[in-house]
Amino acid sequence: MPSPTPEAANPLADVLAGRSKLAGRYLAVSVINIFNSQALLFLANSVWGWPGGWANVFAASLASIPAYLLSRAWVWEKRGSHSMRREVLPFWVITLIGLVVSSVAAALADRQFGAGLLVNVASLGAYFIVWVAKFVILNRLFTQDLDDDEAVDTSSAQASGH
Repeated sequence: MPSPTPEAANPLADVLAGRSKLAGRYLAVSVINIFNSQALLFLANSVWGWPGGWANVFAASLASIPAYLLSRAWVWEKRGSHSMRREVLPFWVITLIGLVVSSVAAALADRQFGAGLLVNVASLGAYFIVWVAKFVILNRLFTQDLDDDEAVDTSSAQASGH
């Protein structure tokens, strides 16, 4: 049996090859999103006393709005109209998967350890699993050639400097 090539052995390295600026921006947006969601999670769980799972749903839902807008505009430098099929729907589906995974982890940590930072750690650890896949999938979708009608919208926005 032939040994796998380095690209086959590490698909993330292949995706990141030549994309350090893109990956750096994705990481920066993720750090902002982590700060927003973890602060909201701590507030809802530890200050307001909400159960860990529901606090995580609240935090992740609210924080995902600026995460989408920042990812689209700054990471993938998209301007103009939003493509439901290539941008909006995939982003929100992956976000929902991350939300479910992290909320289950937060609820389990809350039940096991009570409110506090361990709820945040559980949520963050679970979401990290989805984070890498999200970059790979969104990078493919956001960098695909646009349909003709979308290309007109995007090129006219870029031509005007927006």
